[in-house]
Amino acid sequence: MTLLTIHCWKRFYETHYVNVFSDKKINISHYIVGHLHYLGTILSIVGELQGFVRDTDKSISWDNLTFLQIVCANIFLLSSLMQLQCNFILVNLRKSNNKVVFDGYKIPHGGLFEYLSSPLQLTEILIYSMLSVILWQSSTFHYVTLWVIINQVDCAIMSHKWYQQTFQNYPKKRKILIPYLF
Repeated sequence: MTLLTIHCWKRFYETHYVNVFSDKKINISHYIVGHLHYLGTILSIVGELQGFVRDTDKSISWDNLTFLQIVCANIFLLSSLMQLQCNFILVNLRKSNNKVVFDGYKIPHGGLFEYLSSPLQLTEILIYSMLSVILWQSSTFHYVTLWVIINQVDCAIMSHKWYQQTFQNYPKKRKILIPYLF
């Protein structure tokens, strides 16, 4: 829950203080699905927490963390940081001297954008995969991770195709989701 809380606060920060949105509107069904996703994610974790499930120990201790969980938590945090860096790269395509000067689309460069069309999707998959490893005993969270992977792969493929169709000079070496492979 600590990692998910960090993730949600980062999302809040990005949405309210970082991102520059175009004049395009989101479909209301996508908006609702986004809220349902986070509600379902939280419920899938809280519903299986120690103390919430009958006959489980109510004490939670940081001492019970395994080496694998600590490694996964660090990969989670690094992925989250890389996601924020990607959002700053996208914002800088529309801003100059902290003022919005452009509301269209440009080809992003720098960071993971040098290798991928969709680094935001890659980092999101990494974030949820690490949570899934940390919560390996969960019977429900893995469905959330599967949903995220399917959704993000689909978004990455569509974004890559859009970039290629929209920009004649789009870098040919960029892959969809996995550097040098896919």
